[in-house]
Amino acid sequence: MGKHLRLVNDLNDDRGTTLVFTDGERDYLLIYTRKGYLRGGEMHTGAQYNSVLNGLIKWDVPGSTTILSSATTHVTPKEVPHIMESLTDSLMVEWRENPLENPVNYYEPYRSLVRKRIMEKKS
Repeated sequence: MGKHLRLVNDLNDDRGTTLVFTDGERDYLLIYTRKGYLRGGEMHTGAQYNSVLNGLIKWDVPGSTTILSSATTHVTPKEVPHIMESLTDSLMVEWRENPLENPVNYYEPYRSLVRKRIMEKKS
């Protein structure tokens, strides 16, 4: 018998929805983000992989900006701070080389932008 995915978390906020699945060895995130919102502002102990299923996403790391569109997969190397902006409503899948960190290793220069955007959108 093969492995089965199990839903382990369902997170909803003003930005959209994140569903977290596991197969017991690897975690997978299905992330829906509303246009104009930011996510991320963190860095991880292993590489992070993101595949865009629908929409346009601006992906920033220090010194580089990439626009990701449908059917694009992007790799962020370990320990590289990153932040994304959803240029349209977007849907992507994310997985990492290592399990999800708890607590999250936030990169404050980017994470403060995520919090600021949420507050701006609320007003």
